[in-house]
Amino acid sequence: AGFSAFTLTLRHARLADMVPAVFYGATLSLLVAAGVIALRGESLALPPHAWALSVLMGVFILCGGMVLFTIGARAIPAAEAGLLALVEVMLAPVWVWFFWGEATSRDTLIGGAVLLAAIALNTIGAAARPSLAAPEEP
Repeated sequence: AGFSAFTLTLRHARLADMVPAVFYGATLSLLVAAGVIALRGESLALPPHAWALSVLMGVFILCGGMVLFTIGARAIPAAEAGLLALVEVMLAPVWVWFFWGEATSRDTLIGGAVLLAAIALNTIGAAARPSLAAPEEP
């Protein structure tokens, strides 16, 4: 529900710079996670290697991807942005198989095929539809 609301908000506010929203969302997530850890009586103390991996993943991979998604969502409808975001979910088993050799279940492959078919049909349908853009003036 959160990502759907985020995608719809991006599309609704496509003329505004929504990249700061990624920063605010990441900061809020950090504070909530720290609060949950504190309430459970656990510690944030991690070995330096774990901190380095966490920063690498959090700053570059997650935030970098969200910034690119935020910028790209201005140009396409919210439904299409959401559908394209599922490519990440669809490719996750492929990356796990490729890098770690983990076997993928039949159901996972069927789900990926359904997503791939939906994306392909959406792309074909979008190419066949007339553009809704305003005509350019000379």
